[in-house]
Amino acid sequence: ETYSCAGAFDKLGILNPLIVQKDEEGRLHLVDGKKRIAYAKQNGMTLVDAVVLPDNTPVTDIIALILYDKREEIGSSVMNRVQFIRFAVSLNAPEEWMIASLCVLLRLKPHAETLQSCERINRLPKELKFFCHEKKFSLKQLLNLASYSDDLLGLLVEWNSPLQLTASTMDEIASNLNSFLRSQDRGTADLVNDAEIREILDSSMDPRDKTERLRQLIRTRQFPVLSEVNSRIEKAVSDLKLPKEIGIKWDRTLENKNAALSININDPKKWQGIIDTLGSKEVKDALKEILDEL
Repeated sequence: ETYSCAGAFDKLGILNPLIVQKDEEGRLHLVDGKKRIAYAKQNGMTLVDAVVLPDNTPVTDIIALILYDKREEIGSSVMNRVQFIRFAVSLNAPEEWMIASLCVLLRLKPHAETLQSCERINRLPKELKFFCHEKKFSLKQLLNLASYSDDLLGLLVEWNSPLQLTASTMDEIASNLNSFLRSQDRGTADLVNDAEIREILDSSMDPRDKTERLRQLIRTRQFPVLSEVNSRIEKAVSDLKLPKEIGIKWDRTLENKNAALSININDPKKWQGIIDTLGSKEVKDALKEILDEL
């Protein structure tokens, strides 16, 4: 039977020992047992047995003890694993040990660049780090965020509330915004005062619709030619007024000159009408126009 911590303490008596470390000045530092100390205080206990690690205990042993005790929590996200690396660095753990042992235990590449990457990621704003933990950002997505300016990161934190962002949508929006600002030699202040962006964020739309509208607006601004071509193709398809059984799709990145026709039919009586529509001059002309655009 599984018990809560308090249940385990009450029913099984598992409270001792705590693990603490005594430093050179005689101060005690808790290594393992935070929840047990909280339980002991709550129940009016004044004495709890403890295993005291001497001040010459290798810091690597202490870090390993903490990792084994908190391995489920630490391993629950890349962000937590990155922050544990930073914790080890703060304790002056040997770099060789962190690369050869700790990185492997945390399922990170055992390389000096990994430690440098973790350092950059840990400079992210606190609110953003918590969001990245919740949304299970990958290491690559975290490194992407860490490459942006503090102003842009602050803007992402501000926008997180009115929008419905996932790891992939935040990664996309941040990347496109960063590219757009650099290409236009503009700053984030221009985005804060942007009327179209403000209109979307302040609208009564639900967060999901706001997010999609903002993504479309940013893509349009970053890739104006791409957006214009896609708009013309969309109009050509819309003007055909095709029956719902016929679909036309194309590569919206315009990298592939390919238009895909799809037919979804569940009534054989409609087949001849579908064939006639596909063979019409209007459809042939529209397909030629689409392929010319691509």
